[in-house]
Amino acid sequence: MPQIIQFTHPGAEHLPDKGATNWKSWNIGNHKRKFLVTKGKCVENGSLRSGELAFWGEWEPPSMVGNVQEAESPYHPKWIHRPYLPEVIPDPIQDGVTYQNTDPFVFGDAFRYFVCKQFRVNQKVVTALSRLEKGALILFGSTVHQNTPDAFFQLDTVFVVSDYVPYDADDPDALSGQGLYRDIVYKMAFPTRTGFPLHLRMYRGATYEDPVNGMYSFTPCRRWEGQPDSVFPRLPLKDTQYITNNLNSGPKISEASEEEVLSMWKKIRGLSREAGCAEGVHFPMPATESDSLEIT
Repeated sequence: MPQIIQFTHPGAEHLPDKGATNWKSWNIGNHKRKFLVTKGKCVENGSLRSGELAFWGEWEPPSMVGNVQEAESPYHPKWIHRPYLPEVIPDPIQDGVTYQNTDPFVFGDAFRYFVCKQFRVNQKVVTALSRLEKGALILFGSTVHQNTPDAFFQLDTVFVVSDYVPYDADDPDALSGQGLYRDIVYKMAFPTRTGFPLHLRMYRGATYEDPVNGMYSFTPCRRWEGQPDSVFPRLPLKDTQYITNNLNSGPKISEASEEEVLSMWKKIRGLSREAGCAEGVHFPMPATESDSLEIT
C-alpha cells in the first residue's frame, strides 16, 4: 500500500557567507533552504514551458546571492540564490571538511532522494523510509512556529516515488552509475565506507512525461521576471488528515490507497496554483561557471 509522508527538514534560509555580499560557498554547517532562480521547465496552464524559474529548494553547493529588495512578510525569502558548481568538486577527505549533501535533489533528469532519515545513525538500523513503494507521496517542508498554537507546515518539494536504485553505503562502488550526482551528493554523505552493511534506496521521482497514477514530482515555482512579482513564500499546509501542524523532526507516515494519494496530490497542486505558482518539473544540472550569474 502506498504512503503519504510529511517530511520535515530544516527550514532556515541560507545567507551569504560572512564578510561576503553576493555569494554562498558550499555549506559545511546545518542544512538550510534557498530561494533559487535557474533555468527549468514548468507546467503552466496545462502546458510544459521553459524559462527562468524561481522556487524554494535545497542546494548545498555554492550559489551567487542577491538580496530581496523588500520582503512582504516574514515568510517571504530575504535572499535570492543562483546555483552553480565550482570548477573542481571539493574532496571531503582531502580537505578534512564535512560538505553537506543535497537531499532531495531536484536537478537533472529526475528528482532524487537517497538518504535523509532512512536510517538511525546510533542504532545502525534502517527506517520505514528505506522501504517506500512506487506511488508514495513525500511532502518535503518545514514546521514554522514550532511548539506554538500558530505552528504550520510550509511545503517546498512534492516527490512522487517512481522507482529506486538499492545500494549499500558500505560498498565503495555504491551508486557508481549516477554520474555527477554521485560526486556532488552521495560522496558528500558517504565519503568513506560505513564499516557496516547499510542497505538504503536512492528513489527517483516520477516525471511529467512519465507519471505514476497521474502524478508527477514538482516544486511550486514562478517564472522569474524580477522582483517583486516572482518572489513568494513556501506553500502553507494545515489541518489535514495527513499533515500535522506542529510536527517535529520525525516524519509522519500515513498508509493510504492509490485514490487517496492521488486526491492529496491534486489538492496540493490546486493549492499551489491558487497561490500563483506553476509546477516546476525539470531543472538542468547547474553549470560550473559563476562569472555570468547575476541577481536582478
